[in-house]
Amino acid sequence: MEDINHKDTGDNEMDNNNITDENSDIEEYDRDGQLPVLDENTFERLKKNDSSVTHLRMFLSNDWFFKSIDWKEDGDCISDNIHLKKLHICYNKDSPNYVLVNKDRQQLQDFFFCLYQNCSIKVIIIDSGLIEVGESFIEGLGGHPSLIRLEINNYLGSLACEVLGKILKHPSKLKDLRLSHLQLDDDSRIDLLFDALLGNSTMTRLSVCFYGNKDIDFIGWQQGLIPGWQSLSAVLQHPSCKLTKLSLTSAGLNDESADILGSALRGSSVKDLDLSLNSSISKSGWQTLLNQLAHTSIKSLHIGSSQIDDAVLATLANITTLKCLDLYSSSTPAGWRSFFNTLQRRDIKLAELIISGNNIGSEGTDALSDLISNMGTLKTLTMMEMGREAEVTWVSFFNALQESNLDLVELNLDDSRIDDEGIQLLVPLVSSMSSLKLLTLGYNRSVSSVGWQALSAFLHSPNFALEELDLHQNNIDDDTVIAFTRALVHNKTLKLLDLYQDPQDFDDDDNLITKRGWEAISTLLCNKTSIMDTYNSNHTLQDLTDDPILYDDDMKTKLPSDLDSSIELNKNKDKVEVARQKILQTHFSTEDEATSKIQELLDMELEMMSSVIAWIGRPASASAYWRGVNVSGLSLMYNLMKRLPDLFDSDVHKKKPSGAGKRKRDV
Repeated sequence: MEDINHKDTGDNEMDNNNITDENSDIEEYDRDGQLPVLDENTFERLKKNDSSVTHLRMFLSNDWFFKSIDWKEDGDCISDNIHLKKLHICYNKDSPNYVLVNKDRQQLQDFFFCLYQNCSIKVIIIDSGLIEVGESFIEGLGGHPSLIRLEINNYLGSLACEVLGKILKHPSKLKDLRLSHLQLDDDSRIDLLFDALLGNSTMTRLSVCFYGNKDIDFIGWQQGLIPGWQSLSAVLQHPSCKLTKLSLTSAGLNDESADILGSALRGSSVKDLDLSLNSSISKSGWQTLLNQLAHTSIKSLHIGSSQIDDAVLATLANITTLKCLDLYSSSTPAGWRSFFNTLQRRDIKLAELIISGNNIGSEGTDALSDLISNMGTLKTLTMMEMGREAEVTWVSFFNALQESNLDLVELNLDDSRIDDEGIQLLVPLVSSMSSLKLLTLGYNRSVSSVGWQALSAFLHSPNFALEELDLHQNNIDDDTVIAFTRALVHNKTLKLLDLYQDPQDFDDDDNLITKRGWEAISTLLCNKTSIMDTYNSNHTLQDLTDDPILYDDDMKTKLPSDLDSSIELNKNKDKVEVARQKILQTHFSTEDEATSKIQELLDMELEMMSSVIAWIGRPASASAYWRGVNVSGLSLMYNLMKRLPDLFDSDVHKKKPSGAGKRKRDV
């Protein structure tokens, strides 16, 4: 029992490594999952400046927001808050159940005034048409004292462009502007928005994603954006510009606008460029643009279009500064072979390669294995949905890499038609990678249960450092799950094991996980056989899927009731306390259980009792990020005192009561 009080169960890397960069801080909050919604409970926590409320979603079309809160009276819960970091404001201007009246406008004005006073919020996301109905108070976001990222979603009309332009003209700390899924009307002046960035020296990231209205003339719409691209070009060429990441996905770029941007990028500070889903750029337009990018210092490039053929691919190989390449094209296997061979000949050192959905064929596969075999810099390889037209020869690919120096951090082979033979070769390959943290093998239905069970050898690998293993929509049965659980008993790294299965996609129920499999996972997380078995259970695994559907059609294989509880507990950082909570809740939660299990404590040597008592009386974790049930050990302490009253007597020389097991005479 002394070990329970002192043994470190690991996972200390969760301290975020003292992140100091503000942009990294924002991304860290993005990974915290779904934002809690403002309701009566979270509002009371806001009023108390509760440190656990770091991010929040507010629905402005909810009557409760307007009628249950007096923002002028209670607005200091926002203005004086020192913990709130991320705020998502949702408003649907087209909602049939809600009309913004004058009284509500005053409430919004009071709310936003409190928002201006806040000095902790780093991220604000605004949905839909709030700018259109509340431009007067939205403008106050300009010059916000702590705001680093501003995101506007769904609609950006002419008025919104003007309002955003006014916000951006104010000196501020704003580094990141994201305009997503935007629908521009015929009068929209995107140039007004970009003009406001001219001379800006704080913005480092700009993301613009357009979706033109179906009613407009697409060609005319593209031409109408030319003044905007010219304004952006001037921003990029300004000596004060600090933009390093520029994303223009689905932006309606054509040859003319691509040429404008390509010229502006020469000599700019942009290092990460995303031009995906711009299908109106022709083959010659892509070649012109890529030739221009060859004279820049671009490190990361994301492009994809059916217009990218073998000739365009050859032009792309001229950009020798690339570290990250995300590419989709219509090139032939011969074109891919030539491309990979050129990269190898020019000694291009990639850290990330994403070539999902491409038909590289056996020719391209062989050339790719030659390219990456000795590329010690490559850390991420993504080859999803490969081989739908011409299958990738995985057996020769994995064979060719067996003796390589490849040590990836992320490997994604989702939906790539790997079979049992391929898995048998993949296991020793990934087992040699000491840095691999993410492995995705979802939707590879050609792998049988026997093949997946072979993967359990990887879970036993001494190099195993994996944090996420994604096996969704595969032929995973109970025997496979049991093999996995046996391999994961003492694992201290794996946090996500995605086993999601949609029963509708399987013809044979024998390939589905049933109650027997889920109970094996429940035992893995909390083995109830004895106190020490519970203590030695897996306290690291935190998720079994990103999808909550884990049942078959008739709900007969419902998950064990305590599985969710163990998963929630495992999400906590304090693993010593997690082990303690599982023991308290499993073995001492009721009087009957206490009567039967407390004997294990009574049978311990007297020299250990001080550690036992300290362990029982340890204060429950007060962490703001604690998940799941958290109980104290007071009930157990009371039961122990009833059975060992002399142990708590001031006379330390008294004997321990008879019937408590063999003991030494003195404490």
